[in-house]
Amino acid sequence: MPRFYEYEEVEVHVDIDVDDFLDKCNTSEKEELIKALIEDGYLKKDCREGFEDQKYSVSEAFYQEALNKLHGKWNMLTKEEEETILNIAKRF
Repeated sequence: MPRFYEYEEVEVHVDIDVDDFLDKCNTSEKEELIKALIEDGYLKKDCREGFEDQKYSVSEAFYQEALNKLHGKWNMLTKEEEETILNIAKRF
């Protein structure tokens, strides 16, 4: 967890849980955080493509998350896994 110090002269340790921090952020603050993470290279620039205005059901959100995990990992798949994905894609 990051440490924050209110004053340099006096060491005051404030331990903030990430979930607690995010729960207290409003939408614009979360947008600012996402932009900062993109600028610092922790997120890809295109990580938000197609998600800004879409609402997903829970099952579709899990599906989208699974697809995002696979994105860019083609070289880590076995030949059989790659063929399975390509065969599924050919159907569409």
